[in-house]
Amino acid sequence: MAYKGFNPVAFSRTAATTLAKHIREVEEAMLRNYQMGALLESAGRVNYNNSGEGFDWPVQYRLHKVEGNTGETQRNFARRNLWKTANMEYRGYQATDSMYYREFRSNRGPEGVVKVFENFVERLETSITQVLGTEYYIDGSATGNEQSWHGLESMFGTNGTLNVSAGTQRSANAADPLGFANSTYAGLSCQLANYGGENESGVIWPNGVADSEYDFWTPIITNYTSTYFDGTADTFAKQGDEAMRFSIIHAQRNTSKNGQITNVFLARDLYTSLLNLIDDKERINISSEHSLRALGFKNVLNFDGVEVSWESGVPNGVGYGMNYDNIELKSMDDSLLRSEGPEYDIHSQSFNAVVSTLSNLKFSSPRNFFKLVSLA
Repeated sequence: MAYKGFNPVAFSRTAATTLAKHIREVEEAMLRNYQMGALLESAGRVNYNNSGEGFDWPVQYRLHKVEGNTGETQRNFARRNLWKTANMEYRGYQATDSMYYREFRSNRGPEGVVKVFENFVERLETSITQVLGTEYYIDGSATGNEQSWHGLESMFGTNGTLNVSAGTQRSANAADPLGFANSTYAGLSCQLANYGGENESGVIWPNGVADSEYDFWTPIITNYTSTYFDGTADTFAKQGDEAMRFSIIHAQRNTSKNGQITNVFLARDLYTSLLNLIDDKERINISSEHSLRALGFKNVLNFDGVEVSWESGVPNGVGYGMNYDNIELKSMDDSLLRSEGPEYDIHSQSFNAVVSTLSNLKFSSPRNFFKLVSLA
C-alpha cells in the first residue's frame, strides 16, 4: 500500500515510505465580508426576545381633511380612519452537523489534521452568518423563499414602468425613469395610488406634491438605462451618477428625518462603473466619519452626502438606497443565533449540533427606500 503523495513521477520506494506534509492551518476560502448586518448591529437596529406568532404595526397613511374657515363656516363632523395595519411573520434558518462516535475517537489524536469536534458549533455559526449576509436582499414572497426573511426585494417588484408623460402603468419603456411598483409588502400594496389620494395637478409623480395616501407605501424604483437621463449612453457606466442623484432626491421627498437616505449599496459591477464615471469629474470624498469605514470597511465613498459602497450580497446590476434607521431585525431569542449541542445521541451513536434563528426584517415604509435597476 502506498502512502498519499503528490509527486507524479515518484519512485515506488518513495511512495511506499514517504508521507506528504499535512499543513494543519485551515484556509477559510469560503468567507466574504457583508456590511448590512454589521451596520444594523452597530446602529442598535437588532432587537431580541420578541414574542407572539408574528408582529404587526399601525401605519398612518393619510391626514385629516383640512378646509377653509371664515369664522362662520358650517362644520361637518365625521369619523375618519387614518391607519392601515402592516404585518409580518417570523421565519427561520438553521445549520446542522453530526459526528459519529467512531469518527470522534479516530479524529481526536495527532492523526486528525483538522480537529473536527473542536469549534463544532463555531463553524455552524460562521456558516449561517455567511448565508444571512445575502438574505437582506432577497424577495421573501418569491417561490422557494417561503421560510426566508422578507429582504429588500420583497418591496421592489415591478409591472412595467411608470409612464413619464401620463403617470400610469405601461409595458417597460426606455423613456420612463421609474418602474411601476407592484409588490405587496407586510400585507399592504406598494402600487401608487392604490389607497387613494392625488398628485399635484399637471405634474407627474414623483415630482410635485402628493397626498400622503397616494404614495405612502411606494418605493422609488429607478430605471438607470432610461433615455430620461442625459448620459452619453443609456448605461449605468455613463449616467449612473444622474440616476443615483435622481433616486436620492426623490426618496427624500418626505419631510421626516428617517426619510433621508444614509446608505447606498451597489453590486460590484455598478460600484466599479460609478468610480470610473466620477473620478474625472469630481474628487471622490472618502471620510473617516462614515459609519461603514468606522466598522472597518474601506470600500466607501461619499456621494451627495450619502455613503456609497458595494456589497457581496447585492445582485449583479442592482443597487439599493436606504436609511438604516428604517430597518429592524427582530429575533425571537435573546440573541440572533441560538446554538444547541453538540449532544450525544445513544441511538445513532453520534454527536449532533445545530445553530438556528427565528427572526425577520421589518422595513419602515417602502417610500423611504429606492432601487437602481435596468428595466428597459
